[in-house]
Amino acid sequence: MSVKTFYTPDWKLIRISCFISLAVFCNYLLWAINSYSFLKYFNFSLLIFLILNFLINKDFKDHNYVRLFFICLLVLSLGSVTTDWDARSVWLFHAKRIFFDNNLYSGFDNYEPELMNAYPLLAPSLSATLAKIVGYWNEIFPKSTNIFVLLPALLVQCSFLKNYKLNLIWLMFILLFSGRILVNGRTDGLVAMYFVSNCLIIFSLFIENKINYGTRRKDRKLNEIFLLASGIFTGITLTLLKNEGFVLMLIIFLTTILYKAINKKSFKSKELIFWIIIFSPFVIWKLMTIYHGVYPRILGYGVDDISIYERITGRLLHLNSYKLFITYLILNEKFILSLIIFSFVLYKNFTNNKTMFTFVLLNVISYYILLYIIFLGASWDLEMTLNSSAHRVLVSIVLAFSFFSIYTFKNKTIKL
Repeated sequence: MSVKTFYTPDWKLIRISCFISLAVFCNYLLWAINSYSFLKYFNFSLLIFLILNFLINKDFKDHNYVRLFFICLLVLSLGSVTTDWDARSVWLFHAKRIFFDNNLYSGFDNYEPELMNAYPLLAPSLSATLAKIVGYWNEIFPKSTNIFVLLPALLVQCSFLKNYKLNLIWLMFILLFSGRILVNGRTDGLVAMYFVSNCLIIFSLFIENKINYGTRRKDRKLNEIFLLASGIFTGITLTLLKNEGFVLMLIIFLTTILYKAINKKSFKSKELIFWIIIFSPFVIWKLMTIYHGVYPRILGYGVDDISIYERITGRLLHLNSYKLFITYLILNEKFILSLIIFSFVLYKNFTNNKTMFTFVLLNVISYYILLYIIFLGASWDLEMTLNSSAHRVLVSIVLAFSFFSIYTFKNKTIKL
């Protein structure tokens, strides 16, 4: 008789999260294949039905805090004017083009290249569907669908925490560190939330392998399928939110391979299929943008004649660059606070959670280093870029530190 530590997620939350993620992706897929409008409306109706099921079904009565949190975010989104430049001129602009042109690929004409026509359009496509159903466009209600996109990631996180006290603490951290970034129409908050969820699912599936799938064989098989499907859909969603989402997913993938190589663990065929499915929609989108001559502006395409190498070397030799990095990427108060919390928890619980802390740190540190490289090679003025972007991209690191600090307190012991 041995004693092993297993984690038992709330499988009801995992399942509803999986179905909602599937509906969100199907909306994008229906736009991508230029399907009939009634299919998009039917799929959107299913999405609303699933969300309402979570909000009113007695099976989820233990998650009233999560329900209230979702409703509050939705009300705030509907009750706030879209003023942020990225929200209005990038995300809602693309959603507006999809709505009026009835075409997901409207941006391939490369009108106004500064508006990031190369970005994937999962979130704007859902906004466009809502506007189609309502029958007109304005600059407020379409962005509320971002909260629908947020819900699956939130449910996955809460399913692993389970304890309502830990869920409440996590919701408070989200509000503290994300704030209005979740309701202002931008996608940076969504990227951060999905980064956390993907780290959690992939760590649980392929790194730690200590999930309690149930006592009956039928339940174990079904729950494993749902967790795999949930991992696939959250991974696809992350890659199709922003280019940064793909980068984060790639980092998780490479970290997983590195961990398995170091620990001499085999890479199973189902894992290969898992990753191929996740990356395929983004790769298809990028091939289409390249074919139509649409490229990411952050790389400087069409902005000036200076190469990325020249930008990086020039800024490395400039003292002011280091001062700007310290100001925006190190002395960020949310980053510092989350780092302090994570460091304290790591100090107290490292022995019992070595694998988790190692996996999280590998992903976060890799992304943090990559941020410096990206900003050094950015095509716009460095101070302007850091001032407008640093606090938004750091939120992925901040939320990862916060969530996994809480996650260490939810272990459950089962005697086998």
